Amino acid sequence: MDRRLRKALKGLMDPDLEHRRRAMESFVRTTFEKFIRCLYRYLGNEVECEDVLENVYADIWEDPSRLRNVADEKELVRTVYLYYMRTRLREVYRRLNRNLHLSQESLQMLVAPDLGVLDTLAEDEQRQTVRRMLGKLQARERRAIELWMEGMSMRAIANELKTTVGAVKMLKFRTIMKLKKEFSSCNLED
Repeated sequence: MDRRLRKALKGLMDPDLEHRRRAMESFVRTTFEKFIRCLYRYLGNEVECEDVLENVYADIWEDPSRLRNVADEKELVRTVYLYYMRTRLREVYRRLNRNLHLSQESLQMLVAPDLGVLDTLAEDEQRQTVRRMLGKLQARERRAIELWMEGMSMRAIANELKTTVGAVKMLKFRTIMKLKKEFSSCNLED
């Protein structure tokens, strides 16, 4: 760890507000690039990263005590992630994925919004139809849709399925198209 960063960390614990302010400025200058790179791996959006990092620095300003015994840069990044970044990242994930979290009912409306099939079926029949449609999917497609309906992000689904985010997006798109086709064929049968 370089001398400026050690001095900044020590200054963050100073009871004098002016010394703390100067130490915080130095701390931000020396750690910004490291933390932004770390956040960018999770979020992939520079603006979101800067917003999260601003909140992280505010949290550090409020309670820098967790950084008291940090010995090297690796430990600093780990400590900041565990005690400051992680909660902020969860908030961002919830906010970003709020529109992606779909219940079974929302998925039905997404798959067949204008077909009118689901309006004509009783609730039990709807559940059976959706189960039958999901049963026709391949295991990988079904798992991806289930994870997506649970509100997981594309990146989390990709990690779960051991593939890339782009592959998950294509899988989701193709699966929804397949479900739409199945629902339209269901409508023609009825």
